[in-house]
Amino acid sequence: MIRTGKVVRFEKGRPLVCFDRLAACESCGACMESKTQTLVRVLGDAEIGDIVEVELPDRRVLTLSVIMYILPIVALILGLAVGNRFFAEQGVAFLIGLLSLGVAFLAVKIFDNWLQNQPKWQPHIVEVNKENN
Repeated sequence: MIRTGKVVRFEKGRPLVCFDRLAACESCGACMESKTQTLVRVLGDAEIGDIVEVELPDRRVLTLSVIMYILPIVALILGLAVGNRFFAEQGVAFLIGLLSLGVAFLAVKIFDNWLQNQPKWQPHIVEVNKENN
């Protein structure tokens, strides 16, 4: 996936690129935000004001989506199944399900922090077009 954006500032030594939101994001509403733009920290060399082409391979986007959305759901279902198997009271089974969901969210957060230091998983600049101000 390649998207075009504009470098607006630097954060932690990396360019912060502003992208217009995709049309699919406007109709989704999952994040409950009405923003029309998104900021993303990317790898590469550019200056503030440059228009850049940023790439994140489609396979990585799909993998990250599975990790972020499917893993917590699977953890919840497994937690509920284990709770129902070993405890007669449904309230306990529900709490075990919620606990496993919380552990999955924690694991996703730790994995996300680790991925931020893995260059092959980071969006990176593939082309820079200097903006004439």
